[in-house]
Amino acid sequence: MSVTVLQDYDRHGKVWALDPASGLLTPASGRCHGFVHVLPHRTGTVAALYAVDSVLWLQYGEHRWNCEKVTVRHVQQPDGTRTFAVDSPPDPQWQAHLPPPDTGPYDPAYDWTDTIADNFFLWVDERLADARRRAVLRDHFLRGFDPA
Repeated sequence: MSVTVLQDYDRHGKVWALDPASGLLTPASGRCHGFVHVLPHRTGTVAALYAVDSVLWLQYGEHRWNCEKVTVRHVQQPDGTRTFAVDSPPDPQWQAHLPPPDTGPYDPAYDWTDTIADNFFLWVDERLADARRRAVLRDHFLRGFDPA
């Protein structure tokens, strides 16, 4: 399995090569085929959404799922903690428990689009919500895009 070039979801302009077998990143360049989010609360753990060989993949560390065969759910609790769950029958549900996002200083212009931009897992949940969205994203990622 070869590496996949991905744009950093949080630091635009940063490009990584993901080794899907290990979940490890190395610096890279070139056209991107998805996005990767480096989790600040778990050293070295990454989450990624990308396309390879006509398949849209979701990856968290070493765990990897074909997006056509799973459903995902992102839930935020009143205390700000979040749960990201992947259902992949017949396997048991997989979950990641995430800390509250760092909201930073108050910004009166902050709106729903900022919320999605600041939360990779919420973005993934919305992108994978229906077959049309998955297909559009898969096709876009397969074509590749220049990093921002």
